[in-house]
Amino acid sequence: MLRYAVQLCLMREHTELSQRDLKLLSDFPVDPRTAEKEFNLNSKATIYAICPNENCHASYKPTFNDGSPIPVYPSSCTFLHFGRRCKEPLVRPRLISNHIVFMPIKTFVAFDVKDWIGRLLAQAGLEAKMDAAWTACKTVGDEMHDIFDGNMLRNFRGPGGHYFSHGDGEGRYVFSLSLDFFNPLGNKQAGKKVSVGLISLVCLNLPPELRYKVEYMFLAGVIPGPREPPLDKGNHYIRPIVDAFVELWSPGVWFSRTDGHPLGRLAVCAIVSVVCDLLAAKKVAGFGSLAHTHFCHICHCTRNVHGYGHLDQHLWRMRTNGETRASAQAYKDSTTEVESDVIFAQTGVRWSELLRLPYFDPTRFVVIDAMHNLFLGLINKHFQDILGIRLEKDLDQDTPAIDLAFSDRWTQLNNKDRTQVSRLIKYLNQPLNHDLNTDVGMALWLKKLSSLRLSVLELACSELQHRGCKPLQADSRKTSRFTRADYARGILAWVRFHFCSNT
Repeated sequence: MLRYAVQLCLMREHTELSQRDLKLLSDFPVDPRTAEKEFNLNSKATIYAICPNENCHASYKPTFNDGSPIPVYPSSCTFLHFGRRCKEPLVRPRLISNHIVFMPIKTFVAFDVKDWIGRLLAQAGLEAKMDAAWTACKTVGDEMHDIFDGNMLRNFRGPGGHYFSHGDGEGRYVFSLSLDFFNPLGNKQAGKKVSVGLISLVCLNLPPELRYKVEYMFLAGVIPGPREPPLDKGNHYIRPIVDAFVELWSPGVWFSRTDGHPLGRLAVCAIVSVVCDLLAAKKVAGFGSLAHTHFCHICHCTRNVHGYGHLDQHLWRMRTNGETRASAQAYKDSTTEVESDVIFAQTGVRWSELLRLPYFDPTRFVVIDAMHNLFLGLINKHFQDILGIRLEKDLDQDTPAIDLAFSDRWTQLNNKDRTQVSRLIKYLNQPLNHDLNTDVGMALWLKKLSSLRLSVLELACSELQHRGCKPLQADSRKTSRFTRADYARGILAWVRFHFCSNT
């Protein structure tokens, strides 16, 4: 279209074009990829082959033979897990231009961190703003405005043992790593639960008003679904980033030209924070989940009887970088699955690829992203469902005091029904006061209860019948055969009438 527009302009004066004009038009690229290549518009990326085995997720970087553009991958997974090789097929044949090419069954596209940093340093005026972050301290008393105002970065040491901020002409830049999982199909589409992960980097040297804009953030890669990698298998996806930052730390990366240094400049970089929600942060940094006895990545508080029963944090024994690394190394060096399980049970620590960075302190660099809860209004859910914490005040004021004293008929149910009974009791012990006084809240709880088994709902209504609970039909139909929704509607109406205020 550009070539056609120029041709029309050239033909305004003369319908016959000169040889020079024809040459100009013929030089226009017919494929946009040519322009992208000439103007260096595309980011560099590497396509890794990922093991399709859900319990493996090992990644393999391609090789190339004799300058051929066709990537070559291993035919099967060679990852060793406690002496056992995976052997899962990695590739399958595809016919391309009458040639059989073996392509990965599952792929992971990892973008080049160094290429992105070079692009930042090449933008006009951006390098100067990144360098100025070390001297733009705005601390007034105990009030801090940015991460550079804190003691951690002020005392952070570089590869040579000196303060990292003293670069002696080098570019010294710090970054934040984030990982979050989401459902690409939406939360309710066809009821499918699919999860993919987004890995991103933010340059903290950029001014706060710029660093979180999309054009200045770095998409390191998208972890393919349909499910999250289990336990420590996410290490395979962050390994390319760690590989790059190992080099960026020592000896650093020389950029042949930057905006402020036409003759080139050495850049030394570090990841100083991992910002995720609580669940992802535990997985990325190698710590146990909140259900683990050693649930905290900062201190040694535990869930058992030997945990700390007081709130004086100054008396708690804190985790240290050295002991955490020693526990992670022991987990990595374990030769049997039983040995690794014992180590994890005793310490709550697994191996994380981030520990390959010599400066990374897992007890200080892991930041829980509170904005997830503040912006989405999930504070109550976070404390009650994830942390398992509910204040007595909330129980007294917000939760209906339902005395569910059932007869021996409940003991005659099978295991599946008993599991659903526990779920029903858990639902009815939720703070329903405000929810059931709105149409939206009532519809939400009706959907939850209607998902339970008919036998459980029928028995619940029967047990509470003497207290006024009975199934309710939504329309004018009169039948002695009730549905799950009828029983659920009756239970919620009973709860709303007896336990929920109308104010």
